[in-house]
Amino acid sequence: MRHHVVILGGSYAGIAAMRRLAKNPKLNITLIDQHPYHFLQTEGYELISSNTSFDETIVSLPALCANYDNVTFRHRKVLSVALNRNVIILNDREEPYDTLVIALGSVTKRFECDANVYNYSSGAKSLRGALKLNQFFQDELYKRLESDKKAKENFNIIVGGAGLSGVEIAAGMQHFFNRYYRSNALSCATLHIHLIASRKTVLNGMHQGIIKSATKRLKNLRVQVHTQCRIASIHAHETLLTNGTKIPFDFMIFAGGTTTAPCLKTLDIEQTPRGQFIVDEYLHAIGHKNIYIVGDTAALKDKKGHPLPPTAQTAIQSGKLAATNIIRSLQNLQLKKADLKMKGIAIALGGKYAAIDLQYIRFYGYTAYLIKKLIERLYKWPLWWLASKGYRKLKTCPI
Repeated sequence: MRHHVVILGGSYAGIAAMRRLAKNPKLNITLIDQHPYHFLQTEGYELISSNTSFDETIVSLPALCANYDNVTFRHRKVLSVALNRNVIILNDREEPYDTLVIALGSVTKRFECDANVYNYSSGAKSLRGALKLNQFFQDELYKRLESDKKAKENFNIIVGGAGLSGVEIAAGMQHFFNRYYRSNALSCATLHIHLIASRKTVLNGMHQGIIKSATKRLKNLRVQVHTQCRIASIHAHETLLTNGTKIPFDFMIFAGGTTTAPCLKTLDIEQTPRGQFIVDEYLHAIGHKNIYIVGDTAALKDKKGHPLPPTAQTAIQSGKLAATNIIRSLQNLQLKKADLKMKGIAIALGGKYAAIDLQYIRFYGYTAYLIKKLIERLYKWPLWWLASKGYRKLKTCPI
């Protein structure tokens, strides 16, 4: 009987692990995700700002998995993990495993406030969240196009968090609005995007050149940046910041942090204060040699023990390493220690403008935008090609 590996999550890490494991014919692999698609989060901010369509940001998981004879895809919701029985509790069945790879990514961490805020706020970590934001902005623009009175009313958007996600969302949306109002000969003076940064600068911790470029770009776009403050409270469409500033708002976007998926909340595995699971040098869950945790779900570190940011590239690296160690363990070979690295970071700053830090060299503006798009295409085009092959296989299978 072949060794059964279950992968929870069709994330960047989950896909990377599945593709490497599928090359070993001695394994049976089951990939489980509550969605039938892999969402390309690196392009989600362009979807929010209407610079791309939603079908450009997804890869079909059933079609992708159909390429491999030893891979099964289950479109199911994970309710919990029964560690004592080596079983995944799904919404309609139980899925046993020999080895488990947890690659569920992360979800937007919501601000703790009145539940009513959830009716007019959103995160951008999922396709649903990105589409919801896009639809909201499209509807608002339509109202202003139809009504002169509505067009003259102030409209405030608050983006909570000035890390990578918050900066990309604020820049993308402001550029979208600026372009829209110019093309329709309307005034954009009534639109205000407020970016809330808890530190002295946006993109805290990044290279000063990147911070300077992003700050200048945000200023040119007319994004209002509030530094060294946090959201203290929210009441009746008004936000109070810790510096005493009050900002009325129509919509709020949470981009200030992430947390683990709800189905993992009760998992009895050691976690960090941020909710990420602690892994050893081989990416095992502490105390569980048959469980690997990868991607945003894990507290990943570089070779020197420094925490790594939750990015697509670190997720892909960790997914590949977990798969390699699973295969090596079955072959009774020495496992490989994690040597994860940040090879660079690309930041979309609205329109055809970006900033890229490759550690020893940095690019800004249109050149950086072209490099970023190339990186994204080099990742998704092979997956699309595999998915197209898998789709043809699915069509030829008997019902």
